[in-house]
Amino acid sequence: MNEVIPAGECLAEGELERLVRGRLSASRAAWAADHLTQCRHCQQRLEALSAGSESLTAALRELAHWDLPRDSAYYRALAAVEQELRRTAAFASPSQEAAAEDFRFLLPSEEPGFLGRLGSFRIRRLLGRGGMGVVFQAYDPDLDREVAIKVIDPRLVGNEVARQRFCREARAAAAVTHDHIVAVHQVAEDEHSGLPYLVMQLVQGESLEQRLRRVGKLDGVAVARMGMQAAAGLAAAHAAGLVHRDVKPANILLEAPHDRVKLTDFGLARAVEDVRLTGTGIVAGSPLYMSPEQARGEAVDHRTDLFSLGTVLYEALSGQAPFAASSPLTVLRRITDEEPLPLTQLEPAVSRELAQIIHKLLAKRPEDRYPTALAVAEDFARELARQQQLSPLELPAGVCVDSQCFVTSPSRLPWANWKKHWGHWSSRLRSLRGLLPWLGGMLLGAALMALLQGPPVPSERIVEVPLPRTSGPPPQIVLDGQAGSVWSLAFAAPDRLVVGAEDGSLRLWDLRRAADGAEGLLKTFEPRQNGNIWSIDVSPKGKYMVSACDDSAVVLWNLQTLRFEGLKFPHPHSARSAAFSPNGRFLATGDRNSTVRLWDLDTQVPVELLGHRGTIHALAFSPDSRRLASAASDGTVLLWSLDDQQWLPREGLEHDLRLAEHRGPVYGVTFCPQGEHLATCGWDGTVRLWDATNGTQLLSLKAHDGDAWAVSFGAQGQWLASCGSDGAVKVWKVPEGREIFAWRGERGIHTVRFGPDGHTLAAAGRDGLVRLWRLPLSLPHNDPSHPPPP
Repeated sequence: MNEVIPAGECLAEGELERLVRGRLSASRAAWAADHLTQCRHCQQRLEALSAGSESLTAALRELAHWDLPRDSAYYRALAAVEQELRRTAAFASPSQEAAAEDFRFLLPSEEPGFLGRLGSFRIRRLLGRGGMGVVFQAYDPDLDREVAIKVIDPRLVGNEVARQRFCREARAAAAVTHDHIVAVHQVAEDEHSGLPYLVMQLVQGESLEQRLRRVGKLDGVAVARMGMQAAAGLAAAHAAGLVHRDVKPANILLEAPHDRVKLTDFGLARAVEDVRLTGTGIVAGSPLYMSPEQARGEAVDHRTDLFSLGTVLYEALSGQAPFAASSPLTVLRRITDEEPLPLTQLEPAVSRELAQIIHKLLAKRPEDRYPTALAVAEDFARELARQQQLSPLELPAGVCVDSQCFVTSPSRLPWANWKKHWGHWSSRLRSLRGLLPWLGGMLLGAALMALLQGPPVPSERIVEVPLPRTSGPPPQIVLDGQAGSVWSLAFAAPDRLVVGAEDGSLRLWDLRRAADGAEGLLKTFEPRQNGNIWSIDVSPKGKYMVSACDDSAVVLWNLQTLRFEGLKFPHPHSARSAAFSPNGRFLATGDRNSTVRLWDLDTQVPVELLGHRGTIHALAFSPDSRRLASAASDGTVLLWSLDDQQWLPREGLEHDLRLAEHRGPVYGVTFCPQGEHLATCGWDGTVRLWDATNGTQLLSLKAHDGDAWAVSFGAQGQWLASCGSDGAVKVWKVPEGREIFAWRGERGIHTVRFGPDGHTLAAAGRDGLVRLWRLPLSLPHNDPSHPPPP
C-alpha cells in the first residue's frame, strides 16, 4: 500500500537516521531523497547527524561502519555527489552543450569570435567547470595576452559565505608566485553582474586527470619528476600559509610541451566546503584523494596535502587509486582504516626507493608522513637523479623552478681557474636565489663542497638548462627577490630603489649593499596590496611614496618610518598610474576607466580631468609643476596647464594640447629635466620626442620590436632610455636619436628609470629581475661630455 506524503512536510524526528540506515519504506525513502535536494532545513538536520562536527565528512565517517543497502536513498544521494565531483576538471574541453549555454552575466561582444565581455576582458570560449564556477579562455587587450578567467557560479553569488571565501582565498592564492603554481594575476568583481572572478595564467596542455584517462598510467621517471615539481609548488604555498586541501589529478595541470606541473585551485576547496548543504544539493570534497583526518572531519594542516599528493602519485604509477571502492562510504572507511597494496606488488618494475617515498606520503598519522613538502621535493629529486644516473651535483631535468634558469656544477670548472670563475658562479647563484628558493641553499652548499674538496672526478654527463640569452653589457647589480613580474620601480634615494611586483608587494632595496654582494633587501612593505603594482612614485623630498594597484586605490607610504601612512586615494576602477608634482603640492592618479584625478595634498580633495577614452597608463609633471601630461590606451597624450595655482578649481581643467601621432595605446610619458621636451612610447614600438610648449613632434624612433613600455630621461636630459616587450633596454642620445646603449634579454622589460644622478639605470620586467647599470661605463660609445659620476 502506498503511503500518502503530505505536501510541504519535512522529515519527522528519527526519519533521517532510518533513511541513512535504509529502514524507510521504498516510497517514503524515494520521497525523502527528493525532498533532501530541495529542503535546506532537512539538509542542515542531516548534517547535524555528525554529532556537531563542522564537516560532512565526519558524518560519513560514522556512517562508513554501517552496511548501507545500495537502494538506500542516502547511498543514491552520495553516489550522485561523487558522480558530480568526478565531472569537475580544471581545464576540460568545452562540450557542445556548454558552448551553447547562455552566459547572461557576460556583456555583448563588440567583436566577432568572442562569447562576450567581462570587464575589459574578451571571452573566447568555455574551458571547463568546477565546484565553484566556470573557467573561460579570454583575451586581455591591455597586456595583449591570453588568460584564463574563473567566475564564481552565479548560483552561489547570493551566498555571502561562498562569496567572501572565494574572494579572500583567491587573493591569498594570488600572493603565491611559483613556477609550479598557476599564477593568479588579478582578483576583481564585475561591475555589470556583481560576480567576483579570478584572472589566471592560461596553461596550454592537459590535466593529469585527462592524461591518465588517455594513457592509463605513467612510468617511474615521469612520476618522480611530477612529484618533485608538485611538492615544490606545495612548499611555496605552505610557506605562505596556504593549504590546498583538494590535491587531485584534475587540479594538477601538465603544461606543454615538457609536462611542467602547474597546481591550480589553491584555497578554493575551503570555499566549496563552506557551502556544504545548499538548495542545489550536497557539496563535498573529493573522497578518493582525502586524507584520513579530512575523512574524520578533524582539523587539517599542510600534511593533508602530502597525503593527497601520495594518493595521486600512487594512481599515476599503478593506474588505480589506492583506496578505490564501490561506494563513497567504503572509500572513506578504507582511507581511515586500511593500508594500500604495496606499489611493488602492483608494479614490479617500480623502484623500491620511489615506492617508499609514496607510501610514506600515505601514512595514516600526519606525524608519520614527511614533515614538509620541501622534504618531499628533495627526496623526489634524489630519486630522479638516481634513476637518470646523474652525479650528486647535477640537477635532474625539471628541478629548476624556472626553465629559463641555468645551473651547472662548479666541478666542471678548471681547478686552476677556480678563483676566476668562483666570483661569476657565486653571483649567478645569487641571481638564481629568487628562482630556486628551496634549492638555493643546497646548491650553494654543494658548490662550496666541490671547491673545498679539490679537483672532482669528471661525471658522465651534465644537465644544463640555458639561461635567457642576453646581449649587451651585463648589469652591475641584479636584484632577484621579487615575486613575479615587475611593472614599476622608483628611486627613493640615489642608493635606494623601491620595486613593485604583480603579487601586490613593494620592496625597498639598498643598492650599495647589493653591489657589495650583501643582502640588499631592506623592507617588504605591509600590508600587501591586492593585485599588480602598476606605478610607483616618490615625493620630491623623499619622505613619501605612492603605489597604484589593481585594487582601485593609490596608497601613501612613509619612507622614513617604512610604514603605511593610513591614507588612500581611491578610484572607482583599477588604479594604473600615479605621480607627485615636483613642488609637492599635487598628486595625479589615473585608472582603467579614463579618469585622471588631480589631488590637492593639503585637503586630499580631487578634481577629475576628463578627455581620455581608455586606461590612463602614465602621468608626468613638468619640472616646474605647471603642466601635467597623461598617456592613455586611446592613443593620445593630453597636456594640462596648472600654472602656479595654490588650489584646484572644483569643476576641473581643460587640456590645452593633444598629441595623437602614436598608432595604438601610449604606455609611457616623461618630461626632460628642463621641461622643454616630452618623450612618449607605446604599442606601435616607437619612442617619440615632442616640443612640450607647442606639441611639435621632434623625433620618432622605431625603438622596439613590439610594445615600447616606458621611457626615462638621464644625463640632464641628453639621454633617453626605453624598454619594451622585445626584452630590450636602450639608451638614445637626444635630440639626434643615436642609439648609444643596448641590452636585450629573452623576456619583456616593463619599466626603466634613471636614478637621481642621471647615470644609474634600472630596468625590470616579466622575469622579476631588476637589473642596474652605471652609465656611461658600459656604453659602447662613451660620450666624453658625460664622464662617470663620482
